Amino acid sequence: MIQDANIAPNLAPDHSVSLVRSFFLTSAFFAATGRNAYYVGAIWMLAASASNAGSIALFLALGGISEFVASAPAGYLVDRFDRRSLSIASDVIRIAILLMTSATLVLQEPDYVLYGSVIFFAVADRLYLTASSAMVPSIARSGGLMAFNSLAYVAMQAGNMLAAIATGWLLSARPGTACFLFATGTFAVSMLSMLRAAIRGRIVPDDRCRPTQAPRETSEGEETSRVPSCLVLNYVLTYVMGMLISALMSKFVLKELQGTSLEFGKLEFYWAAGAVISMLILTLRRFSKIDGRATPIIVLLSGVAVAAFYLTRNLDIASALMALLGAGYNLSRVLIDVEIQRLVPITKLGRAKGWINVVCTGISLLVYAGLAVSGDAHAPSTVFFAFGSGMIAVVAAGYGLHLVKNRASSIRSMPL
Repeated sequence: MIQDANIAPNLAPDHSVSLVRSFFLTSAFFAATGRNAYYVGAIWMLAASASNAGSIALFLALGGISEFVASAPAGYLVDRFDRRSLSIASDVIRIAILLMTSATLVLQEPDYVLYGSVIFFAVADRLYLTASSAMVPSIARSGGLMAFNSLAYVAMQAGNMLAAIATGWLLSARPGTACFLFATGTFAVSMLSMLRAAIRGRIVPDDRCRPTQAPRETSEGEETSRVPSCLVLNYVLTYVMGMLISALMSKFVLKELQGTSLEFGKLEFYWAAGAVISMLILTLRRFSKIDGRATPIIVLLSGVAVAAFYLTRNLDIASALMALLGAGYNLSRVLIDVEIQRLVPITKLGRAKGWINVVCTGISLLVYAGLAVSGDAHAPSTVFFAFGSGMIAVVAAGYGLHLVKNRASSIRSMPL
């Protein structure tokens, strides 16, 4: 999440600013808890039913298609209307979806119910994520863009940790819709927290009218919306990695680790724990100057960790890999988010994030299509190895191209 010291609004007492931040982080925590509870519960229900891996891929693909279609319009709405109100509306919609899903699951098999619910859930979820991330520049403390982005990710990953443990227990103790009712309650708390932030935030001047002042030396035309292609590529690799883990980890636990829903929840917990630790490190002042140039190294190491699942048949080793991947995934996301916020004005931030998400979800859909077609033809560890190797190859090729371009530039600049 997101932006810069020079656009943070001048709120009258600092106490009010702190309350807005606190309510925002509370909303992010409970919204992430509900989101992860929904996806973990739905994926495990599909994995434990007679469905094959293709059904999980289809479920996630339907969500991805919905996100793909909704990303650009959500970005436009976020730049056009009040971002807090949009966040509250998305929580209300998700509550209604989960209540209807829980009621329908009593009467129907999970497959088609979940296929239908994820379409609407993903649209509302994308609206919340885009709106809440675009709010961050207006409430971040002066000079604390990196730290507040990291705190926002800590809140989300702490919510993921709670969801992983609670959902794993609910699925084993009370199979059925209990995890969805739990998620409904968390979205209600998220809505109330954002409502409090909205009430407190009424004293904030309209930050959408303020121009962004980028910390770099850029011309007026360059600052508007141009995001380096290398940042987008790293974002795509990181995004697809996370979606692939979501699609196949339940089958990996069931088939290759011979595990249960509790062990699946444990792996999700370690992912979130690794993310929280890495985000807390980023809140330290000495790391405030880190920029997007560190991202390719993190993506490369994440590729190594993904490929390592091919040799993993031990839960403890899998837990360590999940912690490393959780750390790498969220470090990359924060560094890229901060870099984008420094380059793009706040008035265009929603649309920039929306179009980047269009690219991410579009490529994810191709991955899901491949998984849906192949079904159980390939073991999850084999797919992890192939994708991890691809991440390593892409980053290595990027470094090679960068070195070649630098060498060509130095040759051209040499005096004859």
